[in-house]
Amino acid sequence: MTIRTQMTGQFDGYTLTDLRALTLRFLRVLNTTRYSPTQGTADYDWIDDGLNRGQEDFVRRTRCLRTFAIIELVANYRTYRLPWNFIDFMAAYFYTSNTDYDELTVETIEGLNDQDSAWRTTTGNPTHIYIDRVYGNNWTFGLYPIPDADGQTIVFDSEYGAVVQWVCPIYTMNSEYGVVVRMTDTDEFYLNTDLGVVGQAQTTTGNIFMEYYRLPEKLIINTENLGDQGTQYPEIPREYHKSLAYFAAADLLSNNPEDSVEFKRSQAMAQRFEREVQTYIDERKKPIAGRNLRARAVVWSKLENMPYFAEQA
Repeated sequence: MTIRTQMTGQFDGYTLTDLRALTLRFLRVLNTTRYSPTQGTADYDWIDDGLNRGQEDFVRRTRCLRTFAIIELVANYRTYRLPWNFIDFMAAYFYTSNTDYDELTVETIEGLNDQDSAWRTTTGNPTHIYIDRVYGNNWTFGLYPIPDADGQTIVFDSEYGAVVQWVCPIYTMNSEYGVVVRMTDTDEFYLNTDLGVVGQAQTTTGNIFMEYYRLPEKLIINTENLGDQGTQYPEIPREYHKSLAYFAAADLLSNNPEDSVEFKRSQAMAQRFEREVQTYIDERKKPIAGRNLRARAVVWSKLENMPYFAEQA
């Protein structure tokens, strides 16, 4: 008997072109005439705006995108700028050498006031990190104690990565990148040059290595000439790509009169988006490594509470 295996392919998710078409389907229209500022048949300005805002909302609420930043420290400076795409801390580390580091305690200004009345002037190796104020459009963070020495100039492994001045949003869906933040210079980005390989910094002594939740790169609009735009994928997990079309359709349909059928459909689309967000949150409450992935019979939880099993335990 011959056994044949048929490969059906891998689901790659939805491209920008796919999401535009899916949004039109949810709007029940053939083109963008009704839902565009110019009433053109292929003017996706409003749809793209909805897709981008949907992706940002999904990321802010699920914390599904993470990356790293290395902050070059300067002696006697307490406050530093966070990367532009920062949402929240995961963890931060102060490197005492290229191979040794101490994890920083995430604290608040109020907490530091309670710990040390002179914390704003104390110097030494940092042990605490806190969110400071907004400067311009950027959040800043502070360190306690204040660094008393300059950090070494950061040097990256060039075998599997490259330092660049700009990240093309077309390729970020499958390439991790980190940010290098310096006191007086333009931010740089460290990109992997091989898929599946994460490069590393070789020199980090006296600097902060930070893991954080970040915002997504935008799905690019038609006015930008960045290669083949239709092939760009959102950065959120591919099984949730369709949620962006739910958000965009809900947003556009909500502009109809409140007593219209379209307005009611906008509420249904908004509920679909909410379910996608909640599904992701529920699925990621524990890291995969900490889950019991084996199937269990429904009755097993009751059996475990019976006297026999309790005695055996």
